[in-house]
Amino acid sequence: MHAEPTAAAQLPADPGRAAGRAPRRAAIEIASVTIAYSALALWWLWPLPSLWRDHSANMSPRFPPSVADLYLIVWALAWDTHALLGAPWRLFHANTFYPSTLSLAYSEHFLGQAPLFALPYLASGNPILAVNVLIFATYPACGLAMYLLARRWVGGPAAFVAGFFYAFCIWRYVSVPHLHMLGVQYLPLAWLLTERWLEEARSRDAVLLALVLLLQALSSVYLACALFLGYAPCLAISLWRRRKQLDRRRITGLVCAAGAASAGFVVTSIPYAMLRWVGLIPSYEEAGSLGLVPFIGAQAVVHYLTSEGVGPVGYLLSLLALVLPRRGRREPVLIAILIVAVGVVASFGPAIPIRGYPLWSPYRLLLDWVPGFSSVRLPSRFVVVAQLGFALLAGLGFARLVDRIRPLPGWLAAAATIALALASFGRFPEVPLRPEKTESSVPEAYRWLAAHGGGRALLELPGGSLAAAERMYFSTYHWLPIVDGYSGYAPATARYLRRIGDRLPDPSALQELVDQIDLGWILVHRAELDEGKRKQWDGAPIRGLEPVGSWGSDLLLRVDLPVRDDRRARFLSRRETLGGVPLAPLGPRCPGEIRLTTAPPLPWPPRSTAHIEAEVINSGSEPWPGLGFYPRHLVRLRTTLEDPRGWTRKQDFELPDDVFPGRRVAVGVDLQAPNQAHEYTLELELIQVHDLALSACGVAPLRIPLTVAQPPA
Repeated sequence: MHAEPTAAAQLPADPGRAAGRAPRRAAIEIASVTIAYSALALWWLWPLPSLWRDHSANMSPRFPPSVADLYLIVWALAWDTHALLGAPWRLFHANTFYPSTLSLAYSEHFLGQAPLFALPYLASGNPILAVNVLIFATYPACGLAMYLLARRWVGGPAAFVAGFFYAFCIWRYVSVPHLHMLGVQYLPLAWLLTERWLEEARSRDAVLLALVLLLQALSSVYLACALFLGYAPCLAISLWRRRKQLDRRRITGLVCAAGAASAGFVVTSIPYAMLRWVGLIPSYEEAGSLGLVPFIGAQAVVHYLTSEGVGPVGYLLSLLALVLPRRGRREPVLIAILIVAVGVVASFGPAIPIRGYPLWSPYRLLLDWVPGFSSVRLPSRFVVVAQLGFALLAGLGFARLVDRIRPLPGWLAAAATIALALASFGRFPEVPLRPEKTESSVPEAYRWLAAHGGGRALLELPGGSLAAAERMYFSTYHWLPIVDGYSGYAPATARYLRRIGDRLPDPSALQELVDQIDLGWILVHRAELDEGKRKQWDGAPIRGLEPVGSWGSDLLLRVDLPVRDDRRARFLSRRETLGGVPLAPLGPRCPGEIRLTTAPPLPWPPRSTAHIEAEVINSGSEPWPGLGFYPRHLVRLRTTLEDPRGWTRKQDFELPDDVFPGRRVAVGVDLQAPNQAHEYTLELELIQVHDLALSACGVAPLRIPLTVAQPPA
């Protein structure tokens, strides 16, 4: 006879202990996944982690702009940290392109990346180390973010696979120097927190949602646009699915989170809007970019889909998710498909080439309606959105394979799948490294300036884009204002001062500099000069320049020349040019003429560059503003190449000086011939930026027929 079970036997021995096992198991699983992603990232980036104190990743050693771009990013992140801790109200008034204001806004600010950069930077004082730690951290961060999102619908092994495909793909491997595209860990978290808020309406989820939306939007313009593209479908479908559960609290929470993130993004966008208004930041659609050419952009997208995305294993798993969807997982499958479609279509840019013909794309609507998209010059980078969808589909597909097996075999199958995926990526090259000067190896001249610079502005000679970018990086060790700078759209002040600086040590050039800007130091890198220029600097002492130090080939001089003709107040004036001509629309009459003094060769070989000279003559009584640094109201020479088929190419060229009544100014123009041999027309006209063409008030355009043809053998 069996005894009846007692009440005590029917209850768990320790209810509290049983209830606490699940969170502990979840924490252990999350920690294990993070360690696995981190170990994989070490292998993925090797040998960079072994040398990350004084080396940088250089995926394109034969393409100098990639090195310059990395220095720009390192400088910007270091400046963000320096300014936010010291004088946050001066964040956008960075130390480059002196004396221009808002100089941080000549490029990205990368504020959303700053939290991962700041801690190692503050701990070490080494921006190269900090940026390498940031690059490394994006891999486990992205993997973990996707894991947490996928874990809502699938088990741990499948979520682990989804996180792998999101964090590790060839596109992210070759994008290491453009690290602002790696920090996409907030995209999955935005979707996850939206789901949690709509389900449970906990205040902490709304606060975290606002934070991740803001950080992603502030990571870069590209990732702000990617956030818009990737988050909108998630939000729309989630709201539709829970439309009967929506209440005032849930709607208010979403509005507040999105509003707070948008407000932060708008505030940090004001400097860009100001520079755009005065004409210093162009629209890439207006200025032209190879990335916006449909057939060129399409090559990058096709290459991603065939060689740089989730690979054969990822595509096979994604297909399993589509053909064998499980009940309860149809919503994430649908959203993932929509995200892939949005990401791929947006990556093609303004047109999608089909059989050689560019077809209209919805991206055109984004250019017209959504602020920020006109600043994007490489839409192909929106493949990061498609990667989000593909990675989730791969995790959902893997879940169909392991749904009915025990956890341990499932984790082993996940590890085997990841190994197979890595093998399917093919053999990719080891990360090329570039040695960098850091800490005690920084040139001694910069360390001396850090201690004795006194906040005075620094001019370095000679110039050059890569040199300017490297000097921005070195400025993180002294933070003095520097005349140099590197950016996608540098201000005209830098070019103007560089032209004067190239004439040094001519006394008239030095006088011209001090009459226009408050200059404190000149650092001459004599090893980078030609022999004739080096002899000039090694000659007799120069009046107004006091030598204070010489370290190897570096010569540092203090500027103490008195101002003679003070034009410093005009230098950045928005009311008048350097010559005192008012910056305002010209009157109804502005008679004048354009003459061509040197024409392109006939015939003009395709793809060759020709230098032409034109004269601009002012026959009226009102001066034309030409020499200034804010484009609005400046007169410029516009060239238009066109053929009878309707193809055109426009370029604007600055005038070297104001054009006073009865005077003439010579303008040099470098033009590249079209690719195809044909009959063309070159038109020269004067325009006043943001105003009318001068043809409306008396300066007729000059039209010249041209023949582009292959030269005789």
